Amino acid sequence: MPTAPVSVESRRRAPAQTNDVPLADSVYAKIKAAIIHNDLEPGSQITEQQIAAELEVSRTPVHQAIIRLENEGWLKLQPKRGIAISTVTAGEMRYVYEVLMGLEGIAVERLAARPTSTHDPVDAELLAAAVEADEALAGGDLARWAQSDDRFHSLLVGRSGNPYLASLARTVMEQAHRARLLTLRLRPSPTSSNRDHRAILEAVAVRDPAAAKGALETHRRRGMDVLLPILERLASKRRFAR
Repeated sequence: MPTAPVSVESRRRAPAQTNDVPLADSVYAKIKAAIIHNDLEPGSQITEQQIAAELEVSRTPVHQAIIRLENEGWLKLQPKRGIAISTVTAGEMRYVYEVLMGLEGIAVERLAARPTSTHDPVDAELLAAAVEADEALAGGDLARWAQSDDRFHSLLVGRSGNPYLASLARTVMEQAHRARLLTLRLRPSPTSSNRDHRAILEAVAVRDPAAAKGALETHRRRGMDVLLPILERLASKRRFAR
């Protein structure tokens, strides 16, 4: 199994932490960001000592963060062998997408069921995220496109009006974003994804819950059809690289 590159450092300079944020929480956020952005690569190994040195903290908050991340499935602590970063498998991502279809389906139904007279900023926020994704793709900026894509989906659940739904969706959305970034340059140009976003947005804008849910499910199934074969090819390469 490969050793992780010196990579947590690249996520050290995340948004500034306030003084009242517990150190273990700050370390947790930085390690998880490094995993999601694949700076800590799937299947790689690193030690608590390495992370502590890169983040310039003691091992205590690192260990606390590692235990939390292990409970969430981001990594596995191996006694006397260090930390193994979890892989991204096709089977796991199929489960993630099934959960996302369920949760996001509820979210878009709720968004599309709002009164037509509602003057909240939700429709405009969704449109802005869709426009940004279009602009990013037109400019060939895949990193910006991935960020805009994640923002669009985060808005769907975050603005649904159901805080429990948003909380439940957070982890699986982060898993989906990790897979999106991992396969970003291995997939066809995501023009169909942007078109799907417009279809979802249109159904929400005209307040058609059934159409919104249908468009969302079509989008996620299309995403699975693209993503899963790529992950299967990556897994095959890892097996034969040993």
